[in-house]
Amino acid sequence: MMMSAPIFLITDFGDESYYVGALKGAIKRECPGANVYDITHKVLPFNVKHGSFLIWQSLTAIPKGAIVVGVVDPGVGSDRDPIVLTGEFTFVGPDNGLFWPSIEGRSYKAYKIDLESTGLAFRRTGTFDGRDVFAPIAGMISCGRNIESFGFPKSIQDLIKLNIWNYRRSGNRIIGEIMNVDRFGNLVTNIPWREVKNLKRAFIKVGRAVLQAYRSPYYEGRGFLIIRGSTNLMEISVARGNAAKLSGAGVGDVVEVIA
Repeated sequence: MMMSAPIFLITDFGDESYYVGALKGAIKRECPGANVYDITHKVLPFNVKHGSFLIWQSLTAIPKGAIVVGVVDPGVGSDRDPIVLTGEFTFVGPDNGLFWPSIEGRSYKAYKIDLESTGLAFRRTGTFDGRDVFAPIAGMISCGRNIESFGFPKSIQDLIKLNIWNYRRSGNRIIGEIMNVDRFGNLVTNIPWREVKNLKRAFIKVGRAVLQAYRSPYYEGRGFLIIRGSTNLMEISVARGNAAKLSGAGVGDVVEVIA
C-alpha cells in the first residue's frame, strides 16, 4: 500500500476560528490517510513576505517529498492563479510570491490549477480558497493523483517573485530587515551570519532604538546580543528578556549594523 505524502500547513488564520480545522477536514475528505501537521497559523495577517520567510525557515526540518500548503492570500477572490509547484517539495497555494524564496534557483515545475478538472469549481465560494481549493488539492496529491490531470504547465519565470534577501553593505554598515519576531522577542533578520560573525560588538539601529550589542552565547550574555540563529541568520536577542519590546522593533523594520 502506497504511503500518502505528509502535508504541512502554514496560514495567517490564527486560532480563534474554525478555519484551520476546515483545512484539515478538506484534506481528509480527499485523502483520509493523510498525515497533516501545522507549521504555524500565526503569520502576520495578509503579510506574504512574513509567510514566505517562515516557509523558507521551516524547510530545514520538513522531510523531502512533503506537501506544503501555504494560505497567506490577501488576493483571494481575484484573478491571481492557484498553483502547484513540484520539486524537492510540493507547494500548493496562491501565486503571490509566497513560495518564491523557497524555490528560487532550484529545480521546480509549476502548474496552474484547473478548477474544472478537479471538480472543485462548484464548491468554491471565492472567499475561502484555503478550504475550497488548496486543501483538497493537497489531499488529492497526497493520495497519489497525478498533478497533470488537473493542472496546466506554467512557466517558472511567470510566477510572482518576492525577494526577502534585500540586505546590503555600505561602508562599515550592513543594512537589512527584521523578518520575524519569535515568541521570546528575538528579532530575526535577513542578514546572513557570515556577514557579522567576526564582530565582537556593534551599534545597531532598529525600531526606535540605537543599541550596543555584543556577540555572545545566549546563556551567558547580558544586555543586547548578536546571536547566530538556527537558520544561520543574525538575530538580536536579550538573555531572558524580550529584544522586540525593549527596542520597539518589529517585522518589516530596517535594521542597521554599524561595525
